[in-house]
Amino acid sequence: MQQDFKQSRLKDLEKIIGKEQDRLFRFAYMRVGNREDAEDIVQDVFLKLFASDENLHHVRNLEHYLLRSISNCCLDYHRKKTFDIVSIDEAGQVAAETEDQQIHDEYLRINKILATLSDEQAEIVRLKCYDGLKFREIAKILEIPEATAKSRYRYAIAHLQQNINENL
Repeated sequence: MQQDFKQSRLKDLEKIIGKEQDRLFRFAYMRVGNREDAEDIVQDVFLKLFASDENLHHVRNLEHYLLRSISNCCLDYHRKKTFDIVSIDEAGQVAAETEDQQIHDEYLRINKILATLSDEQAEIVRLKCYDGLKFREIAKILEIPEATAKSRYRYAIAHLQQNINENL
């Protein structure tokens, strides 16, 4: 009986990995900026999901569950990790030596733009603009009221527009 349950869970997990792995990797990468760490985070979330006692069929929205789990792991990553200060030019050189040049350039470009925002506002802009989520979905993932997600997004966009106008 236990073996059948594990086999069923493994098949469910294989379907999820096949369908969501690339999207979840990009989601993690845009938050940590490093291929190995993003892959580790996604893999850890999948392993925890497999090892948990919860039945996957009881999770109402698996996509939100996975995004929230990865978002939490990325926050933990930033809390635990000590970073060496590297200039943007040096970061570009490191990425040029890897196969991830395109996604790394995108990460640097987006983070440079979002660096002027608070962490909360930047995450909402990423979720809305980059990940294409609706405010209702963002509110569930971040566990905040939908109105808060909308107002943070509105203030973030106003701030970004002001920065653009000042730099013109």
